[in-house]
Amino acid sequence: MSMKASCTKTFLMSISLLTMVLFLTVYPIGGLAVAFGSSAYQAPVSEDFSGLSWSEAFERLHGKFSREYAFTDWKRINWPVLYANFKPRIDRAQASKDFTAYYLALKEYVHSIPDGHVRMTAIRDIDYKYIGGGFGFSATKLSNGKVIASWVDEISEAYAQGMRPGAELIEWNGQPIDEVLDGVVTVFGPNSATAEDTVNQRVCYLTRAPINTQLSVAFSINGERARATVVAFDDNGLSLSKIYPIAVVPDGLRELILNVDNPRNPPQSMVEKKVLDGNIGYIKIWGELDIDLKSEGKTPSTLGLFRAALTEFNKAKLKGLIVDIRNNVGGFDSMAADMLASFYQEEVLYEYVKYFNPNTGSWEYYRNVDPAGKKPIKPGLYIRPVEPFFGGPVIALINSKCVSTCEGLAMGIRNLPRGETVGFYGTNGSFGMAGDEALMPGGLKIGWPFGQSLDKYRQVQLDSREGVGGVAPSIRTSMTEAAAMRVAKGEDVELEHAIAIINSLAR
Repeated sequence: MSMKASCTKTFLMSISLLTMVLFLTVYPIGGLAVAFGSSAYQAPVSEDFSGLSWSEAFERLHGKFSREYAFTDWKRINWPVLYANFKPRIDRAQASKDFTAYYLALKEYVHSIPDGHVRMTAIRDIDYKYIGGGFGFSATKLSNGKVIASWVDEISEAYAQGMRPGAELIEWNGQPIDEVLDGVVTVFGPNSATAEDTVNQRVCYLTRAPINTQLSVAFSINGERARATVVAFDDNGLSLSKIYPIAVVPDGLRELILNVDNPRNPPQSMVEKKVLDGNIGYIKIWGELDIDLKSEGKTPSTLGLFRAALTEFNKAKLKGLIVDIRNNVGGFDSMAADMLASFYQEEVLYEYVKYFNPNTGSWEYYRNVDPAGKKPIKPGLYIRPVEPFFGGPVIALINSKCVSTCEGLAMGIRNLPRGETVGFYGTNGSFGMAGDEALMPGGLKIGWPFGQSLDKYRQVQLDSREGVGGVAPSIRTSMTEAAAMRVAKGEDVELEHAIAIINSLAR
């Protein structure tokens, strides 16, 4: 619902994403007035605690966060325990005037909430001390549970000492690799909502360490065991760029929004289309919002581009359609529902919404109100069929960076009679209404969701609980040794898998 930002293109990108400016507040309304019960609705406002002491600011932050966070009950967040664990750390940092200790305590506090919509500004200079170094190789956990070196720099010490792509990592400084993974710190990346993404984040940061950290790693190649001793060096985040998804799916749109210098492969349009070999349609959707990507003073309609592509594809009589929403930043729920409308022939509920209303201090259901006040309007956001209609097989390519409104698109396609979701991994598992935030001392900003998306039974949908959430692949692409090494080379294994599925359905 809103927008959000696994491992990033480079170290700099991994840091930048933590600012999470992508979490703009967007509302699932389609030109209707908004009201909650008998009172007018107002979104929770950002509060500025930056002028307070660190201890006072944390006290105020905790009060607001625990009161307005949308999923306390759903995720079983124990706020008193969090307060008891972190308030003393903040107080000690205050007493010693240790900004780094204050910053790290806040970061760990924020990462205690398993929600991709919970975010905190990053300070690169501090983060760099902890994850600024690489060892000359990247790691990937395969579907069979093995952890391998999926990429090895040919000029690295690891390569010189015999490590090659495909080598199974066995021990890390004398400890079994699985035990080491369980202890990898991931607070320098975005919050993970699912257990699957947590594992991937740990694998991602396994090969990051402070510069000059020495590592003894045992590995196996073709049954032969070997060992390498390497030292972490400043690689400008190279190891991060060789693993999924960034090795295959660029984060160009996020980089543009975040004003990253020289963004890699920025999109030329919010919707990119082409006809693949075999007469298969392909649509890449970067987000459910309108953006002037070319700074021309004109903002093309993302929905218009999407519908134009479908119209063109219908004329070509394609055998099927692939909708690529990997690394999609999210946006407006109303736009997602309008996109899905071209795949449905009957009206279907997209969501009900429940918000924290600061006017009443209570949680209330969103209801549509007729601006003229002449007729009642049923609550909820609906998928209402429109032209052009596409009735062929539809596959949504998904991953853990398909977040927020993107997950609604994935859900809608998965629910089609001829719809499938395909990918190595499921979506992010963060579908709440983002936009609540607080400003903290030191230029830090912390934000979180203040609303829930609900299904037809008025139960929370897609947001994770106990590590499970989002939209899983209905047909999963297996992360084999060969696939991991192909990904490191930038080859799109998931897309190939989706094409094969469409071809099989067309036989």
